[in-house]
Amino acid sequence: MSQSVISDNWSLQNISELLLNGMEDGEGQYIKIDRENDSYEYKKISEAVIQTEALFDFITDIILRDQIIVDEKFTQAWKQYSSLDKAVNAGVINPFPFLIDYEKLTEPRNEFVDRLCVTSELRTHHEENSIGWEKYKNTPHNYLSQTLWGGAGMLARGFVYEKGYTPHPVRKRLFLAAGITLPSEDAVIQLNNVITEKRAKMSSVNINHDELHSLTINMLPLPIQVIQESNSADEMISVALQLRDEYQELRNWLGCYQQALSDGSYKDILKFKKILLSISQYIDSKIGIIDSNSPTFTASIGVLKVALKGQPVNALKNQFGVRSMVNNLIVSRTGNSDLKKFLNFFGQKKTTVGLNVLENFAKSSA
Repeated sequence: MSQSVISDNWSLQNISELLLNGMEDGEGQYIKIDRENDSYEYKKISEAVIQTEALFDFITDIILRDQIIVDEKFTQAWKQYSSLDKAVNAGVINPFPFLIDYEKLTEPRNEFVDRLCVTSELRTHHEENSIGWEKYKNTPHNYLSQTLWGGAGMLARGFVYEKGYTPHPVRKRLFLAAGITLPSEDAVIQLNNVITEKRAKMSSVNINHDELHSLTINMLPLPIQVIQESNSADEMISVALQLRDEYQELRNWLGCYQQALSDGSYKDILKFKKILLSISQYIDSKIGIIDSNSPTFTASIGVLKVALKGQPVNALKNQFGVRSMVNNLIVSRTGNSDLKKFLNFFGQKKTTVGLNVLENFAKSSA
């Protein structure tokens, strides 16, 4: 089954601006919901953080998805940048006329709007936007409209066309705050969750518990690999497309897993989940987290025989194929130095802008 995902043109616009003009040094904003006071407010966020998050999500989708689908009506915002054209020409980005089925999208879009309007103030301002657009083709709360109304429209596209959806970083923050959950039947998301969980566990095992020195970079490994193999920001999309070929086997496996999830075949789903469990157990054994009830086996080292705890068959299986590819992603570099290299592409390694990006991808273990 095709492993395709819907993406926001807004994200591609931010990515194209990043690659064309460099990192923005200004501040953007996102919606912070205040349920206690039944209201919301706009919180500041570095534009460079938004640009970087969008790019890293895009890189991951280039490598792990068969296609990235965008609404063809709004592609002019990013088509000016040639590096994204490479992804279009390779058939990775696929503009699609969603609005030909506008009537099919209306009801689910309105439902998602209702779910996103979790405070009275959000609902009131959205209604003012609806009236303003209907009467004057103008919305008095423009950014709210772009984030909430536009986000609801993209959620509706994903629902109607039964596709995954990678939202713009600002929309993602609103969805999380409002309690919107995207469909769990997404093989790529499930894989990324395993990778993220295992990398976090590895980090916690090795972390220094000094509160002052406990920040570590927390990001998915594929953008890290792209940065490692790039000499400039201009090369990153091309490198991602090259890595896409290297990860063809994993992408095929994800396609089969997605087919099982879509069909709802418990037997087939269990087969793929067992592989993810096998990977998880193997990583746990690598970092010293071994079940005390695990079997004992004997390993020969020269003339010596040593009794060891573990699962030798599982360890052997994890040396090959998809298991090996995923394991290599999990145990790959943390990204600390690579994120700094990325910032240096834009001359922001030692600036406040760069510091904001570093802190955004860092987590405290305290």
